[in-house]
Amino acid sequence: MDSESGSRALNAVDDLIELLRLAQSAADRLEHEVHGVSYEQAELIARDLQRLRRLAEKLKSETERLVSREESSNVMRGHPLRRASDRGPGRTPSPNRSPN
Repeated sequence: MDSESGSRALNAVDDLIELLRLAQSAADRLEHEVHGVSYEQAELIARDLQRLRRLAEKLKSETERLVSREESSNVMRGHPLRRASDRGPGRTPSPNRSPN
């Protein structure tokens, strides 16, 4: 997972949580406006949305950990397109170059 992919994943999970929050809010408001069978359906939907929202929050935490782990791993490996001799201080010179 590269940084762009990680960013897209985090944005998607944030969007999902916001969508579920809005849906839960609408279901809660509906519960206050109806009665009988409609109330029972609205209450069931609100509970299901609350459960899904908790799952989405867990998914967000897991996604944040995954992205962080992947970014750390990429930093440790270095940029995949760089040569080992380009990686900064303490680098060993290329055999074709003079050490200066």
